Amino acid sequence: MDLKGKVVLITGASSGIGRAVALAFAKAGARVAIAARRVENLRETASRMKDALVIKADLSDEKQAAMIVEKTVKHFGRIDVLVNNAAAIIVSRADEVRPDDLVRSFRTNLVAPVVSTREAVRHMRRQGGGHIINVGSPGFMIGIPLYAPYVCSKASLTAWTRTIQAEWYGTGIIVSEYFPGYIKTDSPAESGMGPVPQDIFINPDQNFIARRFTRPRPAKDVADQIVRLVLKPKTLVFSGFLEKIGSWLSNIAFIRLSIARGMAATARKKLGVTVFSDD
Repeated sequence: MDLKGKVVLITGASSGIGRAVALAFAKAGARVAIAARRVENLRETASRMKDALVIKADLSDEKQAAMIVEKTVKHFGRIDVLVNNAAAIIVSRADEVRPDDLVRSFRTNLVAPVVSTREAVRHMRRQGGGHIINVGSPGFMIGIPLYAPYVCSKASLTAWTRTIQAEWYGTGIIVSEYFPGYIKTDSPAESGMGPVPQDIFINPDQNFIARRFTRPRPAKDVADQIVRLVLKPKTLVFSGFLEKIGSWLSNIAFIRLSIARGMAATARKKLGVTVFSDD
């Protein structure tokens, strides 16, 4: 697909991966719509692009998840690529996770992509095709400590993505799954334990694999990969060799547990929390 003039809608574009991806698509000649809650950030990003559409939206609201597609089509006349990137991150000890934490995570991380995709596919089918890219997380295969709502919802996103890949094969609707590693972002996690630093899992005394796996990378490192994914579609793309190896190693129980256990100990120390509540 030649990206010049193609319309790309990106959710969660106010920072991190979404912002970097938006700029990369614009540089490649695409017409870009960006959606997120922090409209000031969106406007700053749009100022660096040509004819970008800014859409303020809370993706945890089903109506707004549908609205972003309709606004994109109304403005540009079509939609060729939808990048479902927005994510809610709630940090909590597993014994303190509330049903509401799970519901809020699932609304943004699963329901929103389902709704936005449903609306986008209606237009894509009339156009003769389109591309859905779901930004997942390989972290659910390891089991990221203190991030239970996030990893549970991302695991469900993977299940849904792979289901529609099978159902829609051969229809002209391409569905890709992108697995980034640990990415730097200025979007704060929601936490009742105080601010969550980006280096929450980094411990210089960990083994080589754990140190590399927990090192956050700049978002710009992965943006060009998502652009290339549209140019040369694939079913699944990892952001790097380490992420691919980590996903494979997660199937070996003692290695997976060793990595995750070390991450848990490091995170608890930095946040000053214990394993269980004292209540």
